Amino acid sequence: MTIDQLHVRIKETLVTSHLADLTRLQKSDIPRAAEILTSAFRDYPLLTYAVPDETQRAHAANYYCQYILYYGIRNGEAYATSPQMQGIAVWLSSDHFPMTMWRTLRAVPLSVIAGFGKAGGSRLKDPSLFIDSRHKALAPFRHWTLLFLGVSPDKQGQGYASQGLRPGLARIDAEGLPCFLETMDERNVSRYEHFGFRVLEESVV
Repeated sequence: MTIDQLHVRIKETLVTSHLADLTRLQKSDIPRAAEILTSAFRDYPLLTYAVPDETQRAHAANYYCQYILYYGIRNGEAYATSPQMQGIAVWLSSDHFPMTMWRTLRAVPLSVIAGFGKAGGSRLKDPSLFIDSRHKALAPFRHWTLLFLGVSPDKQGQGYASQGLRPGLARIDAEGLPCFLETMDERNVSRYEHFGFRVLEESVV
């Protein structure tokens, strides 16, 4: 075994150990995971803009969460804090960014894509293009993106966000890579700064 092989083996061990206490999500977990994330993200500003009607928004939010979960599970990684899924984190490497139409069609069922569009998701086309353009400009290097971090409303404030986030960040640190995210909820800024993130840019979408 060469030194390089040893380094790779050690890195693989570090990655595994960081994530060992989490539950990696599979396609079969998506319906339940989407329900939990829907309850957490139903009033997220991006969805509030796309679907102002509160009743319709819950429906649209479920499609949106399924969309992200399908894409993340195929092209990245998704983890829950436990089989009970109190908290869920979805990660994507820069190798699979941006979420192009071709990548999306390979990952997300057409029924989910169409359902989200009909529920109001089509209004997100221009904001999404703008957000992706800023992402490309601010992170033109290899990195990981935190696509989603959600905690069931009845479990918030109990440490599940930290439990779901820290192992992924530790793995990224072990790989020597940065992590990128965007949020449209100003309350999240200080929360993410607590985990070592810093604001690169503030934009009006």
